[in-house]
Amino acid sequence: PDWLLAQARSGGSLATLIGLRPMTSLLGNTATARFELPSTDSPWLVAFGAPSKLGRCLSPRTFLAFRVLLALFWTGITIWSMVDHKANDLETAPEFYIYLTNWSLLIEWFYLVSATFVTRMALRNPKRTALDGAPSKTPLFARITYAAQVETYVLSFFVFVLYWAL
Repeated sequence: PDWLLAQARSGGSLATLIGLRPMTSLLGNTATARFELPSTDSPWLVAFGAPSKLGRCLSPRTFLAFRVLLALFWTGITIWSMVDHKANDLETAPEFYIYLTNWSLLIEWFYLVSATFVTRMALRNPKRTALDGAPSKTPLFARITYAAQVETYVLSFFVFVLYWAL
């Protein structure tokens, strides 16, 4: 996208482009391993309360409806996968959890359900503030969802590569 190219040309680092802030580790050096959006004027409400530029034609309510449908669809896929695995052999039902593909299915399910919840929370109270009236920092549930999103992208790609490479 144009905004990404403009940021890259202006000398912004990859961590700045994706919204990660540097944090100091125990050794004193800085790292960008913190899953927190910048906390100026509650940007998690913007990040989770509206679709990205790709889905800009959707209203926030339609975006929430799409997330609900996607979470329900993925819940059905997850239940079907568990039932199908158990129906094949009752003695090997616990083996469902030893496969990387099944773990990625569960983590994607967690992300989709939590993203639906975070989107609902962002739309419910668009001017969320702390007790002193200042904009609140990114809440824990939004940071967990953001971390699950990153993990879902990486894990899905990893499973794809392993499936076709092995």
